[in-house]
Amino acid sequence: MDAKKIFIDSNVLVYASNTMSPFCQAARTQLQAAFSKYESVWVSRQVFREFAVVVSREMLAATGKVDFQLLESTILRFQQDFMVAEDSQLVTHRLLRLLEETNTAGKQVHDANIVASMLIHDVDTILTNNAADFHRFSHLITVLPLV
Repeated sequence: MDAKKIFIDSNVLVYASNTMSPFCQAARTQLQAAFSKYESVWVSRQVFREFAVVVSREMLAATGKVDFQLLESTILRFQQDFMVAEDSQLVTHRLLRLLEETNTAGKQVHDANIVASMLIHDVDTILTNNAADFHRFSHLITVLPLV
């Protein structure tokens, strides 16, 4: 086993949930591999929010309405399937140090918060389709690109 814990970025869950996505099969394959290769597979409440943002926007664009029951059941299932890195005062303190250490600002604060959550919960690897967004943190975590 290469590592004990892996964090799954929201884009991987979005792609795995959307059969129309060109990344759907890769996301599903990588998720299956994560569950078999790692002792625990992690997300955070931020990932749930990001997933809800993207999926509800996609639903609106496709059908003109949001299927809130489907959205809720999907996120509740995620909550059962994954370990959840809870946000806490420790995460906030680590985030604030990380922002200064890596000169991170603007929208990149969201990525820094994921890294802070990972560090506080001793998760050292992230699976993401946005590997470049996490490059600035590569001295602290291992970044696995989706494709």
